[in-house]
Amino acid sequence: MAKKIEEGELVELNSPFSRVYACPETDYVMNCAIGLKHSIDLDALKAAISSSLMIRHPRFHSLLVTDHRGRHHWKNVPLNIDDHLVIRHHHPTAAEDDEKAINAYLSDLAMSPMSKDKPLWELQVLVGLKCVILRVHHSVGDGLSVMTMLTACFGQKRVNGFVDHQPKKQKHFWEKGVWSMMKTIWLSLVFGARLGARNLWVKDEETAISGGDAVDLWPRKLVTIKFKLEDMQSIKKAIPKATANDVLLGLISCGLSRYLNAQSPKGLRDGMQITAIVPVNLRQDSKSQLMSDDQEISPLGKENYASAWTNKIGLILFPIYYSEGDVHPLQHVRRAKKIMDQKKQTFEAQISEKLLSLITSCLGAKVGSWICGRTLSNTTLIISNIMGPQEEISIAGNPVTFIRLNLSSMPQAITLHMVSYAGRADLQVMVAKDIIHDPEFLANCFENSFLEMKKSVMSSSEVQVRKKYY
Repeated sequence: MAKKIEEGELVELNSPFSRVYACPETDYVMNCAIGLKHSIDLDALKAAISSSLMIRHPRFHSLLVTDHRGRHHWKNVPLNIDDHLVIRHHHPTAAEDDEKAINAYLSDLAMSPMSKDKPLWELQVLVGLKCVILRVHHSVGDGLSVMTMLTACFGQKRVNGFVDHQPKKQKHFWEKGVWSMMKTIWLSLVFGARLGARNLWVKDEETAISGGDAVDLWPRKLVTIKFKLEDMQSIKKAIPKATANDVLLGLISCGLSRYLNAQSPKGLRDGMQITAIVPVNLRQDSKSQLMSDDQEISPLGKENYASAWTNKIGLILFPIYYSEGDVHPLQHVRRAKKIMDQKKQTFEAQISEKLLSLITSCLGAKVGSWICGRTLSNTTLIISNIMGPQEEISIAGNPVTFIRLNLSSMPQAITLHMVSYAGRADLQVMVAKDIIHDPEFLANCFENSFLEMKKSVMSSSEVQVRKKYY
């Protein structure tokens, strides 16, 4: 099942996004914060990491090297785990609780690059905050890879060290009838053309949440919003065939409209478009599935062991329409569902990946990195939703209380990353604090939208119960 990588052997980067992320212009790092229930035993933690599947994976003991033609490769090297452990005896200030202290640390970490002189990962241990932060360079893998690895290493439902899961069989688009085929082809052409235009010259109009020049170098601030998955499920059931991702996109759309109404109502037009980049998982047969659209994560080990940890993603453009009036949040969810239903019928995500692959193969990774950077700069925000372990996991016998993920600074003023874990979902709201001065208010706009959805669904449920029994 696994190909053994010999010491010193060179392995080519097997994903266009991996090659792009290896460039200095798109030098992104994933920061995965893992909260622990009890105080951290450093020796036990080190022993658990040293014996885990993560350490045995070739990507975690490979250097990123460049050959004489400027192409990037992985080079297998001996691993010294002590080089990757960073111990911080960090404690909250008098004005902070543990969560604010962790978010402040992650905000600073978002501006910190990763050394290329060793394999591209490290584990920072915040002893006083009972938190560990797994940092993995984005050229190594994507967020779904990180969550799969955590489940495979520390979860309970494993088969031979891998996640026990059989993916759902999906119909191919040519099996859905002539009309469906024609619609898929037409929408793919339309959305593909829009994606190409966005790569080159089409840009969002300026608003109070737009980024500026070199915004990826500006200081960040991070706020966490917590949801219960059962609440998201109840909202999802209120709208036929909606998904949890539709609920997330709907509450973000509603929250942003409310924030803009409060901050800068002048100069905004009802229906004005704000564009979000949404990463899409391409590991399964589903065409336009958000990173995990109500399905379980793909098993580490279904592909070759050396290549399973990679960036198997595409990108889609999700339009968010500003609402001048007080539109009910469920209307935003219905609109998000309608848009995503169209996106799921297309090959927009596959087109983005194939286009980037063609560009990097013909013109080099630097040009691909420039194109990727242009796409991000021409949009306003990025949204991801990743399904983490759905049962509680533990590291060295210490139960994990939360799992959160965010990226290093992007060319946008807002990045939103949600991870679900053991019945809860945490949304990380990362902002450029010189543009969005009050991220707590922005977070409140999202929270209030969600609470309004929940209240509306509960009220309608009570009406249905009364009709049934009276």
